[in-house]
Amino acid sequence: MSDYRPPRSDAEKENKMTLKEYFAWFKRDWAKAGLLIAVFLFAFLFVLVKDNDFVLFLLLLQTPLYFLHEAEEYIFPGGFGKFFNMDIMKFETPDKPLDENFIFAINIILIWIVLPTFGLLSARNYQYGLWLPYFSFFAGFAHIALGIKARKRYNAGLIVSLFVNIPVGAWSVFYLVDQGLLPNIFLNPHFFIGLGLNLALPVIGMMKYKQHLRTLAANG
Repeated sequence: MSDYRPPRSDAEKENKMTLKEYFAWFKRDWAKAGLLIAVFLFAFLFVLVKDNDFVLFLLLLQTPLYFLHEAEEYIFPGGFGKFFNMDIMKFETPDKPLDENFIFAINIILIWIVLPTFGLLSARNYQYGLWLPYFSFFAGFAHIALGIKARKRYNAGLIVSLFVNIPVGAWSVFYLVDQGLLPNIFLNPHFFIGLGLNLALPVIGMMKYKQHLRTLAANG
């Protein structure tokens, strides 16, 4: 049987995406990709994990739930970056100081890498992921705080926060306490890890804010 393969046509060569082009696509549509991945993860977790290890199911569930959160922030209706820059930071520019590059980097590192990594490590030891429901809860609560500060009834991410992140995160914590995996709701290191990571985000945002002010001053 011959291993001969005919040479690819020019059209086939043109349609082949380079690694750089794949990255450009992912950087542009990462939130949409996350929404599709969330659908797959929900099916996987409910079919293969839920009945076998419910604690692991709850910890892993926080990642696709947060993908839904990102979908509201950046797809339907989107505009969280603009809201933060103009209504929280009080700039007149919708894409500064939190620009597309910053939003992409912080979400990929924290939500796409850190959350699923510690969720998977929980399969080895639950202690690795007990902070995940706290993170989800506080991330949802942050949108309420931001809405109050901006004096707006709605900001992108609020609906999923109210109906998904906060209730699921809180219920997961109560379940883990009931199972004896957490000594209590508040006085445990996982509470402070989840809270601390959420508090770190506005701190990083303020650093970007000050950096942007210095840039404006240097160019002014």
